[in-house]
Amino acid sequence: MRCDHCDNGERRPVRRAQVAEKDGRTALVLGVPVEVCDACGQVWLSMETAKRLDAMFTRMLASDLEVATRHFDTEQPRAA
Repeated sequence: MRCDHCDNGERRPVRRAQVAEKDGRTALVLGVPVEVCDACGQVWLSMETAKRLDAMFTRMLASDLEVATRHFDTEQPRAA
């Protein structure tokens, strides 16, 4: 699929780490499925991935850990 941002590259599926910080705590989720433009580097998340990632970050940042790390594929989605 052509890049919506630069119109020069192709969007390619890859897995990347995503980081969130709040109140001195850091959450790192590894292996998040995203699409990246091979020309400009713009990154896209699907709505399902974004919602799941947000829920993971919320739980991780609410813990007492200063740094929390999870892998996206090992965390089971929660039923709504």
